[in-house]
Amino acid sequence: MRIRRGGHEDLPASPGEWDACAYAVSDLAEEEREGLGISPEMRDCIEATSDCYTACAETLNYLLNDLGDIPDLRQLRLVIDCCEVCQTTEDGMLRASELGLMLAAVCVEACEKAAESCRQLDPADEQLAMCAEVCDHTADCCRRLAV
Repeated sequence: MRIRRGGHEDLPASPGEWDACAYAVSDLAEEEREGLGISPEMRDCIEATSDCYTACAETLNYLLNDLGDIPDLRQLRLVIDCCEVCQTTEDGMLRASELGLMLAAVCVEACEKAAESCRQLDPADEQLAMCAEVCDHTADCCRRLAV
């Protein structure tokens, strides 16, 4: 059974129909990625940069609100840089930009510096350790793609 809503196409009514639609959309997205030349390795890197952006943004919030006094603002800037570079790299790869692989190389550098900075701030802090770990993983993913 399908439901008609507000003059739009019929929408699935049952959970099974929604699942079928989700799989069809996923298949179309996969075909589009392949058409754009997005390899499985690049998809891993896209996911890693997204995760790293989130980890760095959360860590930035933590540093500004919870940690208190930050002795060296350079360390804060490195986390911000990593956040921004990851977002730009992800966007470039999603668009299959000709600059995507070069952005991945810059992302390696930004992630390595942010990870080092988090470890220097407080090696025992869980939030900073998690951010450093995510940054390391992202640097590894991007390193496999970088030119």
